[in-house]
Amino acid sequence: MNKINLLDDELINKISAGEVVERPASIVKELVENSIDAGSNNITVEIMDGGIPYIKVSDDGCGMDEIDAVLAFGRHATSKIKSINDLFNIETLGFRGEALASIASISKVLLKTKEENSLYGTLINVEGGKIIKKVKCGCPKGCSIEVRDIFYNTPARRKFLKRPSTEAMYITDMVAKIALSRPDISFKYIKDKKIELQTSGNNSVSDVILRLYGDELYSSLVQSEYTNEYLNVKVFLCKPSYTKGNRNMQILFVNGRFVKNKVYNVAIEEVYKTLIPINRYPVVITYINIDPRKIDVNVHPTKLEVKFSDEKEIFDSIYNTIKNALNKSNLIPVVKYEKKFTFSDVDKDYKHEQTQINQFERTTKEITNHSGDVPFIKDETISSSNGSNKNIYFDNDKISETVQDKYISNFNSLPDNNDDKYKLIGVLFSTFIIVEKDDMVYLIDQHAAHERILYERFMSKYNNVQGKQTTIPILVNIEPGDEEIINENIELFNKLGYKFESFGNNSIILREVPVILGQPESRQLFIDIIDKLRNGDFNKDIKLKEENIIMMACKKAVKAMDKLSKEEIKSLFDELKITENPYTCPHGRPVIISIKKYEIEKMFKRIM
Repeated sequence: MNKINLLDDELINKISAGEVVERPASIVKELVENSIDAGSNNITVEIMDGGIPYIKVSDDGCGMDEIDAVLAFGRHATSKIKSINDLFNIETLGFRGEALASIASISKVLLKTKEENSLYGTLINVEGGKIIKKVKCGCPKGCSIEVRDIFYNTPARRKFLKRPSTEAMYITDMVAKIALSRPDISFKYIKDKKIELQTSGNNSVSDVILRLYGDELYSSLVQSEYTNEYLNVKVFLCKPSYTKGNRNMQILFVNGRFVKNKVYNVAIEEVYKTLIPINRYPVVITYINIDPRKIDVNVHPTKLEVKFSDEKEIFDSIYNTIKNALNKSNLIPVVKYEKKFTFSDVDKDYKHEQTQINQFERTTKEITNHSGDVPFIKDETISSSNGSNKNIYFDNDKISETVQDKYISNFNSLPDNNDDKYKLIGVLFSTFIIVEKDDMVYLIDQHAAHERILYERFMSKYNNVQGKQTTIPILVNIEPGDEEIINENIELFNKLGYKFESFGNNSIILREVPVILGQPESRQLFIDIIDKLRNGDFNKDIKLKEENIIMMACKKAVKAMDKLSKEEIKSLFDELKITENPYTCPHGRPVIISIKKYEIEKMFKRIM
C-alpha cells in the first residue's frame, strides 16, 4: 500500500479548479459575482471566441489595496466570512475564497484594482497560480480582471471544452441570468467586440426582461407576490398561452443568487399541469428573499443549488403565489392581427406558388376550411409512388394484442371508395367523424387523422422541402444565446425551408419559410425548434427529422371544432385509408375507434 502524501498547493489548486471552473462560463460567473459583492453599480463582461482565449470583467466596485490584491489569489482567502457562525448567515454570493485561486491556477490572469481614495492602483500578473509581476499602476476605481488561455497548462481538461460558439452560448445565458438577478446594476456584455446585451440598472425587473427576451414575452407577463415574517416571494410569470419547449425559462433566484431547485420545478409543474399542453413549459421567473439561516448555500461546489430548511413551505409559497396570479388574470389569449398568407395576397405569383406546392400535392389541390388558413384535400384520388391506387386492408386475426386493439376491435378494413355499404353519417361535436358500415360504427378524430395524413406525406417529401419568400418580413424575438444555436444549425434550418438574417437586439428576420406552412405557423415552429435544440432534445438525424415533421403536421392539421363540409369529410376519410398507419397520430393518440352494433344494443338493453 502506498504511503499517504501531502499535496502541494499547485496541485491542490488545480484539483479545486476542477470543481469550480468547469468551462469559461464558470469563470465569468465567479468574477461577476465578486464584482456584485464589491458593491458595483456598473459591470462589463467582454469575451473573445467563447471565452477560451480571453475573458475580461470590469467593475466600479470598492476595489482592493495592494495587500488584499495579493491575498485574493491565496487559497481560501475571503472577506465574506470570519467564523463558523458566518457560514450559516451568508448574504454574499461568494464566500469560499476558492474562485481566484482556482482560476489563476489554470490560466493567465491580469488584475488591475484601486480603492476610491488611493492615488495609485495595483497591477498583478499571475500565471499557473504563481505571481510573476506586481507593480503600481494608474486605473479607475474598482477592479478589472483579464483571464487568458484557459486550461493552457492542463491540456487534458481543455480538450473537453466545446466549440467557441457553444461556450459563448453558455456565457451569454449566464450573463443574462445574472443581469436578471440584479436589476439595480447596469450590465454590459460584449462578445467578439460587439455589444450583445446591456441593462439600464434602473432596478426594474420588467425592464430587464424586456431588454433580454423581447416584447412578446414581456407583454404576457403577470406579477404576483407573497410575504411572511421571514420570506418574500416575487414571481413574474407568463400566461398559459405563452410557453416554451424546455425549462430554461423557469428561473429561480434566492437572495440574489441564481440557483436550481427541484422543489421549484415541481411546484410550477403542479400549477400548470392542466393549463398547458404536454411537453410545453411555462415561463416563470421567481425571486425569493429569505432569512439566510433558513437555507444552506454550501451544498454544491459551484453554488448552483441551495437547500431549504422547510421545503414544504417553499413549495406551498411558490405554488400559491403562481396560482393566485393565474386566478386573478384573464387567461383568454389575446388575438393579435397577423397578416396570413393566402393566394389572394399574391395573385400575380399564383402559378409560381402553385408549382411549389405541387411538389407536395401533385394530384390534389388545396381548399381552405372556414377559418381560411387550414388547407384541406378535395375529393380526388391520391396515387402511391408507383402510380397505383393504394388501399390498406386490416385482418383482425393477424393483429397482435397491442394497445391499438383496445381502441379498434374487429377492424377488418376501411371501406373502398366504391363501397356502397359505408355511410358518412356526420360529425359529432365538430370533432369526431361518424362512419357506419355493416354492424360497425367508426369514430374518427379529425385532427388526429389529418395529423397522420400530413405526417406521412411530409416524411416522404422531407428531402425536397423548399422555402417561399414571405409576403412581409417576419420578426422573431430570440433569447440571449440563441443566436449561437441558430448559427450552429443553419444547415438544418435551410433544409427545412428557412432563410433568415440577424436583426440585432436578440431578434431574427425570417425571409423565407417552409412552403408547406403558413407564415404564422412557420414563425412558431422556428421558435420551437430553437427551444428543442437548446434543450438537447434533438439529435441530428432521424429523431430530429421526425420531431420537426410531427410539429409541422400538428400545426397544419385541421383542429377539433373546425367545421368541415361533406366533401372535406369524405376526402379526409379516403386519405386516411391510404396511410401506412391509420391507427394513431404521430403523438401516439388513437385516430379511430369502433363500436359494434351489438354493444350499442346492449346499452339500450335491446338484448340481454
